[in-house]
Amino acid sequence: MSSNLHDPNNHVPPVAASDMWDDGDPLPHQTRDPGGVVLPRRRQQSAPAAATGTPPQMELPGLRINVQAAARQAVANAAAVPVKEYGGEVVRLKQAVAEGPFQAEQVIAPQALGVWQDPRKLQGESTHWGTARQHPLRWLLLAGVGVGAVVVAALATHELLLMPKFKPLSESLELVEEAKIEQMQGFELDGPCEENARSLLAAYAMTSSPEAVLPLIRDAQRLTRRLTQDWQPWQVPADWLPARGATWQVSAADGRSYGCLSGRKPNFAPYRAFFVREGEALRIDWEATEGLGEATFAMLARGRGEGGVIRTYTTPENFYSLVFPESEFRSYKLLAADHEHIVWGYVPLDTPAATMLLKAFEAATNDGLPPTEQAMILRLTPPPTGAQKNQWIIGEMLHIDWVLP
Repeated sequence: MSSNLHDPNNHVPPVAASDMWDDGDPLPHQTRDPGGVVLPRRRQQSAPAAATGTPPQMELPGLRINVQAAARQAVANAAAVPVKEYGGEVVRLKQAVAEGPFQAEQVIAPQALGVWQDPRKLQGESTHWGTARQHPLRWLLLAGVGVGAVVVAALATHELLLMPKFKPLSESLELVEEAKIEQMQGFELDGPCEENARSLLAAYAMTSSPEAVLPLIRDAQRLTRRLTQDWQPWQVPADWLPARGATWQVSAADGRSYGCLSGRKPNFAPYRAFFVREGEALRIDWEATEGLGEATFAMLARGRGEGGVIRTYTTPENFYSLVFPESEFRSYKLLAADHEHIVWGYVPLDTPAATMLLKAFEAATNDGLPPTEQAMILRLTPPPTGAQKNQWIIGEMLHIDWVLP
Protein backbone atom coordinates (compact mmCIF):
# COMPACT_ATOMS: atom_id res chain seq x y z
CA MET A 1 0.00 0.00 0.00
CA SER A 2 1.50 3.26 -1.11
CA SER A 3 1.01 6.68 0.50
CA ASN A 4 0.62 9.98 -1.23
CA LEU A 5 2.09 11.97 1.71
CA HIS A 6 5.39 13.62 0.82
CA ASP A 7 8.08 13.58 3.45
CA PRO A 8 10.97 15.98 2.66
CA ASN A 9 13.23 14.06 5.09
CA ASN A 10 12.63 10.66 3.40
CA HIS A 11 15.47 9.95 0.98
CA VAL A 12 14.29 6.43 0.00
CA PRO A 13 13.60 6.24 -3.75
CA PRO A 14 9.97 5.79 -4.70
CA VAL A 15 8.54 2.34 -5.40
CA ALA A 16 8.37 1.38 -9.06
CA ALA A 17 6.34 -1.30 -10.83
CA SER A 18 9.51 -3.05 -11.97
CA ASP A 19 10.76 -3.65 -8.43
CA MET A 20 11.27 -7.34 -7.58
CA TRP A 21 9.22 -7.93 -4.50
CA ASP A 22 9.91 -11.71 -4.52
CA ASP A 23 13.65 -11.34 -4.36
CA GLY A 24 14.58 -13.74 -1.62
CA ASP A 25 18.36 -13.69 -1.83
CA PRO A 26 18.87 -12.45 1.70
CA LEU A 27 16.67 -15.25 3.05
CA PRO A 28 18.17 -18.57 4.10
CA HIS A 29 18.08 -21.32 1.59
CA GLN A 30 15.73 -23.49 3.56
CA THR A 31 13.05 -20.76 3.64
CA ARG A 32 12.93 -20.28 -0.09
CA ASP A 33 10.17 -22.07 -1.91
CA PRO A 34 8.83 -21.57 -5.40
CA GLY A 35 5.35 -21.81 -4.12
CA GLY A 36 5.58 -19.10 -1.48
CA VAL A 37 7.52 -17.77 1.43
CA VAL A 38 7.80 -19.60 4.72
CA LEU A 39 8.08 -17.38 7.75
CA PRO A 40 10.56 -18.42 10.42
CA ARG A 41 9.45 -20.52 13.30
CA ARG A 42 8.14 -18.78 16.40
CA ARG A 43 10.84 -18.22 18.93
CA GLN A 44 10.40 -20.37 22.04
CA GLN A 45 11.91 -20.20 25.43
CA SER A 46 15.00 -22.27 25.89
CA ALA A 47 14.01 -25.66 27.21
CA PRO A 48 16.11 -27.56 29.70
CA ALA A 49 18.40 -30.22 28.40
CA ALA A 50 16.60 -33.49 27.67
CA ALA A 51 17.26 -36.39 29.90
CA THR A 52 19.20 -39.37 28.57
CA GLY A 53 17.00 -41.76 26.65
CA THR A 54 14.20 -39.26 25.93
CA PRO A 55 13.14 -39.19 22.29
CA PRO A 56 13.68 -35.87 20.54
CA GLN A 57 10.68 -33.62 19.89
CA MET A 58 9.40 -33.16 16.36
CA GLU A 59 10.08 -29.75 14.85
CA LEU A 60 7.00 -27.92 13.50
CA PRO A 61 7.22 -26.05 10.25
CA GLY A 62 6.68 -22.28 10.11
CA LEU A 63 3.71 -20.40 8.64
CA ARG A 64 3.64 -20.56 4.91
CA ILE A 65 2.40 -17.58 2.87
CA ASN A 66 1.68 -18.31 -0.74
CA VAL A 67 1.95 -15.17 -2.80
CA GLN A 68 0.69 -16.99 -5.87
CA ALA A 69 -2.63 -18.04 -4.40
CA ALA A 70 -5.58 -17.34 -6.71
CA ALA A 71 -8.51 -15.25 -5.57
CA ARG A 72 -11.65 -17.10 -4.65
CA GLN A 73 -14.98 -16.30 -6.16
CA ALA A 74 -17.60 -14.65 -4.04
CA VAL A 75 -20.35 -16.95 -2.94
CA ALA A 76 -23.84 -15.62 -3.33
CA ASN A 77 -25.53 -15.08 0.00
CA ALA A 78 -29.22 -15.45 0.04
CA ALA A 79 -29.59 -13.45 3.22
CA ALA A 80 -27.88 -10.37 1.77
CA VAL A 81 -29.57 -7.02 2.39
CA PRO A 82 -31.37 -5.81 -0.71
CA VAL A 83 -30.08 -2.55 -2.08
CA LYS A 84 -32.65 -0.09 -3.42
CA GLU A 85 -31.48 2.64 -5.70
CA TYR A 86 -33.27 5.93 -6.30
CA GLY A 87 -33.15 7.69 -9.54
CA GLY A 88 -31.39 10.87 -8.30
CA GLU A 89 -34.38 12.00 -6.25
CA VAL A 90 -34.35 13.47 -2.70
CA VAL A 91 -35.97 11.15 -0.24
CA ARG A 92 -37.88 13.12 2.44
CA LEU A 93 -38.89 11.50 5.66
CA LYS A 94 -41.60 14.10 6.25
CA GLN A 95 -44.30 15.22 3.92
CA ALA A 96 -43.44 18.53 2.26
CA VAL A 97 -45.53 21.56 3.19
CA ALA A 98 -47.37 23.16 0.39
CA GLU A 99 -46.08 26.65 -0.41
CA GLY A 100 -47.98 29.38 -2.16
CA PRO A 101 -46.67 31.59 -4.93
CA PHE A 102 -43.84 34.04 -4.16
CA GLN A 103 -44.91 37.62 -3.25
CA ALA A 104 -42.94 40.84 -3.36
CA GLU A 105 -41.87 42.34 0.04
CA GLN A 106 -43.80 45.41 1.10
CA VAL A 107 -41.53 48.46 1.29
CA ILE A 108 -42.28 50.98 4.10
CA ALA A 109 -41.21 54.55 3.40
CA PRO A 110 -39.02 56.19 6.16
CA GLN A 111 -40.74 58.72 8.38
CA ALA A 112 -39.38 62.06 9.53
CA LEU A 113 -37.83 62.17 13.05
CA GLY A 114 -39.67 64.11 15.72
CA VAL A 115 -39.85 64.63 19.48
CA TRP A 116 -42.10 62.23 21.22
CA GLN A 117 -44.87 63.79 23.22
CA ASP A 118 -47.34 62.23 25.53
CA PRO A 119 -50.72 62.41 23.77
CA ARG A 120 -52.35 63.11 27.13
CA LYS A 121 -50.39 66.37 27.49
CA LEU A 122 -50.79 67.71 24.01
CA GLN A 123 -52.52 71.04 24.02
CA GLY A 124 -53.28 73.50 21.35
CA GLU A 125 -51.76 76.96 21.01
CA SER A 126 -53.14 79.74 23.17
CA THR A 127 -52.54 83.41 23.78
CA HIS A 128 -49.89 82.64 26.48
CA TRP A 129 -48.00 80.15 24.38
CA GLY A 130 -44.19 80.60 24.69
CA THR A 131 -44.26 82.95 27.71
CA ALA A 132 -42.74 82.21 31.16
CA ARG A 133 -45.02 81.15 33.91
CA GLN A 134 -45.78 84.02 36.26
CA HIS A 135 -45.57 83.47 40.04
CA PRO A 136 -48.19 85.09 42.21
CA LEU A 137 -47.10 88.29 43.91
CA ARG A 138 -47.99 87.04 47.33
CA TRP A 139 -45.42 84.24 47.10
CA LEU A 140 -42.69 86.74 46.32
CA LEU A 141 -43.67 88.88 49.29
CA LEU A 142 -43.75 85.92 51.64
CA ALA A 143 -40.33 84.76 50.46
CA GLY A 144 -38.86 88.23 51.04
CA VAL A 145 -40.31 88.42 54.53
CA GLY A 146 -38.93 84.98 55.38
CA VAL A 147 -35.41 85.82 54.20
CA GLY A 148 -35.47 89.08 56.19
CA ALA A 149 -36.56 87.26 59.33
CA VAL A 150 -33.73 84.74 58.99
CA VAL A 151 -31.13 87.51 58.56
CA VAL A 152 -32.41 89.44 61.59
CA ALA A 153 -32.39 86.31 63.74
CA ALA A 154 -28.83 85.46 62.67
CA LEU A 155 -27.57 88.95 63.50
CA ALA A 156 -29.29 88.94 66.87
CA THR A 157 -27.79 85.56 67.73
CA HIS A 158 -24.34 86.74 66.68
CA GLU A 159 -24.57 89.80 68.94
CA LEU A 160 -25.69 87.68 71.87
CA LEU A 161 -22.75 85.33 71.43
CA LEU A 162 -20.27 88.20 71.31
CA MET A 163 -21.75 90.06 74.26
CA PRO A 164 -19.70 89.41 77.45
CA LYS A 165 -21.42 88.07 80.48
CA PHE A 166 -22.52 90.71 82.96
CA LYS A 167 -20.69 90.76 86.25
CA PRO A 168 -22.52 91.24 89.53
CA LEU A 169 -23.17 94.80 90.54
CA SER A 170 -20.63 94.58 93.37
CA GLU A 171 -17.88 93.58 90.96
CA SER A 172 -18.77 96.00 88.18
CA LEU A 173 -18.30 99.08 90.37
CA GLU A 174 -14.57 99.68 90.56
CA LEU A 175 -12.51 102.79 91.03
CA VAL A 176 -10.23 103.41 88.07
CA GLU A 177 -7.45 105.91 88.40
CA GLU A 178 -7.35 108.33 85.52
CA ALA A 179 -4.24 107.85 83.44
CA LYS A 180 -2.23 110.96 82.81
CA ILE A 181 -1.54 111.45 79.12
CA GLU A 182 1.63 113.39 78.51
CA GLN A 183 1.54 116.11 75.91
CA MET A 184 3.46 115.29 72.74
CA GLN A 185 5.25 118.64 72.72
CA GLY A 186 4.28 119.67 69.24
CA PHE A 187 4.16 116.19 67.61
CA GLU A 188 0.98 115.26 65.75
CA LEU A 189 -0.05 112.09 64.02
CA ASP A 190 -0.80 114.16 60.93
CA GLY A 191 -0.38 117.76 59.99
CA PRO A 192 2.58 120.14 59.70
CA CYS A 193 4.89 118.01 61.86
CA GLU A 194 4.75 115.04 59.49
CA GLU A 195 5.32 117.26 56.45
CA ASN A 196 8.28 118.91 58.17
CA ALA A 197 9.73 115.48 58.97
CA ARG A 198 9.44 114.40 55.32
CA SER A 199 11.16 117.57 54.10
CA LEU A 200 13.90 117.24 56.72
CA LEU A 201 14.57 113.59 55.79
CA ALA A 202 14.75 114.47 52.08
CA ALA A 203 17.33 117.19 52.83
CA TYR A 204 19.35 114.76 54.98
CA ALA A 205 19.29 112.03 52.30
CA MET A 206 20.58 114.39 49.58
CA THR A 207 23.53 115.80 51.57
CA SER A 208 26.97 115.13 50.13
CA SER A 209 29.27 115.97 53.07
CA PRO A 210 29.30 115.67 56.88
CA GLU A 211 29.39 119.44 57.22
CA ALA A 212 26.02 119.68 55.46
CA VAL A 213 24.53 117.14 57.89
CA LEU A 214 25.47 118.95 61.13
CA PRO A 215 22.64 121.55 61.00
CA LEU A 216 20.05 118.79 60.53
CA ILE A 217 20.86 116.40 63.41
CA ARG A 218 20.48 116.30 67.17
CA ASP A 219 23.54 116.91 69.40
CA ALA A 220 25.59 118.10 66.46
CA GLN A 221 28.42 119.44 68.63
CA ARG A 222 28.87 116.09 70.42
CA LEU A 223 28.73 114.05 67.22
CA THR A 224 30.96 116.22 65.02
CA ARG A 225 34.00 113.96 65.29
CA ARG A 226 32.09 110.70 64.89
CA LEU A 227 30.00 112.07 62.04
CA THR A 228 33.20 112.78 60.13
CA GLN A 229 34.32 109.15 60.60
CA ASP A 230 31.11 107.10 60.23
CA TRP A 231 28.76 109.17 58.07
CA GLN A 232 27.75 107.57 54.74
CA PRO A 233 25.56 109.23 52.08
CA TRP A 234 22.24 107.69 51.10
CA GLN A 235 22.94 108.19 47.36
CA VAL A 236 19.41 109.13 46.34
CA PRO A 237 18.29 111.18 43.31
CA ALA A 238 18.26 114.96 43.59
CA ASP A 239 14.46 115.10 43.57
CA TRP A 240 13.89 112.22 46.03
CA LEU A 241 11.13 112.49 48.62
CA PRO A 242 9.83 109.90 51.09
CA ALA A 243 7.01 107.91 49.55
CA ARG A 244 3.44 108.66 50.55
CA GLY A 245 3.21 105.09 51.78
CA ALA A 246 5.89 105.72 54.43
CA THR A 247 4.58 105.18 57.97
CA TRP A 248 4.58 108.07 60.46
CA GLN A 249 4.40 107.15 64.17
CA VAL A 250 4.57 109.26 67.31
CA SER A 251 5.77 107.78 70.63
CA ALA A 252 6.77 108.98 74.07
CA ALA A 253 9.22 107.47 76.54
CA ASP A 254 10.73 108.75 79.79
CA GLY A 255 9.15 112.19 79.46
CA ARG A 256 10.27 112.81 75.89
CA SER A 257 8.24 112.42 72.69
CA TYR A 258 9.62 111.58 69.27
CA GLY A 259 8.41 110.69 65.81
CA CYS A 260 9.46 107.87 63.48
CA LEU A 261 9.13 107.79 59.68
CA SER A 262 9.74 104.32 58.20
CA GLY A 263 9.85 103.30 54.56
CA ARG A 264 12.27 102.17 51.84
CA LYS A 265 15.10 103.87 50.02
CA PRO A 266 15.33 103.95 46.19
CA ASN A 267 17.46 100.78 46.38
CA PHE A 268 14.63 99.10 48.40
CA ALA A 269 16.69 99.08 51.60
CA PRO A 270 14.48 99.77 54.67
CA TYR A 271 15.00 102.83 56.80
CA ARG A 272 13.67 104.20 60.12
CA ALA A 273 14.27 107.91 60.66
CA PHE A 274 13.74 109.30 64.18
CA PHE A 275 12.85 112.95 64.83
CA VAL A 276 13.03 114.90 68.10
CA ARG A 277 12.51 118.53 69.04
CA GLU A 278 15.56 120.51 70.04
CA GLY A 279 14.25 123.81 71.27
CA GLU A 280 11.71 124.97 68.71
CA ALA A 281 13.28 123.17 65.77
CA LEU A 282 12.80 119.63 64.51
CA ARG A 283 16.01 117.58 64.32
CA ILE A 284 17.01 114.07 63.16
CA ASP A 285 18.39 111.70 65.80
CA TRP A 286 21.32 110.56 63.67
CA GLU A 287 22.52 107.74 65.96
CA ALA A 288 19.02 106.25 66.21
CA THR A 289 18.36 106.64 62.47
CA GLU A 290 21.58 104.86 61.48
CA GLY A 291 21.43 102.34 64.36
CA LEU A 292 24.87 103.29 65.68
CA GLY A 293 26.43 102.56 69.06
CA GLU A 294 29.80 102.48 70.76
CA ALA A 295 30.68 99.16 69.08
CA THR A 296 29.96 98.00 65.55
CA PHE A 297 28.42 94.63 64.77
CA ALA A 298 31.24 93.84 62.35
CA MET A 299 33.70 93.95 65.25
CA LEU A 300 31.40 92.10 67.66
CA ALA A 301 30.82 89.25 65.18
CA ARG A 302 34.62 88.70 64.97
CA GLY A 303 35.02 88.84 68.74
CA ARG A 304 37.00 92.06 68.77
CA GLY A 305 36.76 94.91 71.25
CA GLU A 306 35.43 95.13 74.75
CA GLY A 307 31.75 95.46 73.88
CA GLY A 308 29.85 98.64 74.68
CA VAL A 309 26.47 100.24 73.96
CA ILE A 310 24.70 98.96 70.82
CA ARG A 311 21.38 99.53 69.08
CA THR A 312 19.94 96.19 68.05
CA TYR A 313 16.82 94.19 67.20
CA THR A 314 16.43 91.69 70.06
CA THR A 315 14.62 88.33 69.88
CA PRO A 316 14.50 85.53 72.53
CA GLU A 317 16.09 82.26 71.35
CA ASN A 318 17.01 78.82 72.72
CA PHE A 319 20.68 78.66 71.73
CA TYR A 320 22.85 77.47 74.60
CA SER A 321 26.27 75.88 75.06
CA LEU A 322 28.51 74.46 77.79
CA VAL A 323 29.82 77.94 78.54
CA PHE A 324 26.30 79.40 78.60
CA PRO A 325 24.00 76.67 80.05
CA GLU A 326 20.27 77.19 80.15
CA SER A 327 20.22 76.76 83.91
CA GLU A 328 22.25 79.96 84.39
CA PHE A 329 21.60 82.17 81.34
CA ARG A 330 18.85 83.28 78.99
CA SER A 331 19.69 83.53 75.28
CA TYR A 332 18.84 86.38 72.87
CA LYS A 333 19.59 86.94 69.20
CA LEU A 334 20.94 90.43 68.47
CA LEU A 335 20.47 91.69 64.90
CA ALA A 336 22.20 94.75 63.46
CA ALA A 337 20.32 97.69 61.97
CA ASP A 338 21.36 96.67 58.43
CA HIS A 339 20.10 93.08 59.05
CA GLU A 340 23.46 91.68 57.89
CA HIS A 341 25.29 90.84 61.14
CA ILE A 342 24.11 88.69 64.06
CA VAL A 343 25.62 88.14 67.49
CA TRP A 344 24.34 86.16 70.47
CA GLY A 345 23.73 87.79 73.83
CA TYR A 346 23.43 85.94 77.17
CA VAL A 347 22.07 87.53 80.32
CA PRO A 348 22.53 85.90 83.76
CA LEU A 349 19.23 84.92 85.34
CA ASP A 350 19.88 86.71 88.64
CA THR A 351 20.51 90.20 87.18
CA PRO A 352 18.18 93.20 86.71
CA ALA A 353 18.80 93.06 82.96
CA ALA A 354 17.29 89.55 82.82
CA THR A 355 14.15 90.78 84.59
CA MET A 356 13.75 93.78 82.29
CA LEU A 357 14.23 91.69 79.14
CA LEU A 358 11.76 89.07 80.34
CA LYS A 359 9.18 91.77 81.05
CA ALA A 360 9.65 93.28 77.58
CA PHE A 361 8.60 90.00 75.92
CA GLU A 362 6.12 88.93 78.60
CA ALA A 363 3.01 90.00 76.65
CA ALA A 364 3.80 87.78 73.66
CA THR A 365 4.69 84.86 75.95
CA ASN A 366 1.37 85.08 77.82
CA ASP A 367 -0.60 85.14 74.55
CA GLY A 368 1.15 81.98 73.32
CA LEU A 369 2.57 83.78 70.29
CA PRO A 370 6.17 83.71 69.09
CA PRO A 371 7.88 86.88 70.33
CA THR A 372 8.67 89.46 67.68
CA GLU A 373 11.91 91.39 67.56
CA GLN A 374 12.08 94.66 69.48
CA ALA A 375 14.42 97.59 68.99
CA MET A 376 16.53 98.05 72.12
CA ILE A 377 19.66 99.74 73.41
CA LEU A 378 21.88 97.26 75.29
CA ARG A 379 25.30 97.31 76.89
CA LEU A 380 27.50 94.27 76.12
CA THR A 381 30.45 92.99 78.16
CA PRO A 382 33.16 90.45 77.23
CA PRO A 383 32.20 86.75 77.56
CA PRO A 384 34.00 84.16 79.73
CA THR A 385 36.81 81.97 78.46
CA GLY A 386 35.74 79.26 76.01
CA ALA A 387 32.88 81.20 74.40
CA GLN A 388 32.52 81.62 70.66
CA LYS A 389 33.59 84.82 68.92
CA ASN A 390 30.04 86.08 68.40
CA GLN A 391 28.85 85.35 71.97
CA TRP A 392 28.64 88.25 74.45
CA ILE A 393 27.26 89.00 77.91
CA ILE A 394 24.28 91.41 78.16
CA GLY A 395 25.27 93.55 81.11
CA GLU A 396 22.49 96.14 80.99
CA MET A 397 19.31 97.01 79.13
CA LEU A 398 19.33 100.78 78.73
CA HIS A 399 16.21 101.57 76.76
CA ILE A 400 13.43 100.12 74.59
CA ASP A 401 13.58 101.63 71.12
CA TRP A 402 16.57 103.55 69.77
CA VAL A 403 15.88 107.13 70.94
CA LEU A 404 17.52 108.03 74.24
CA PRO A 405 15.79 110.58 76.48
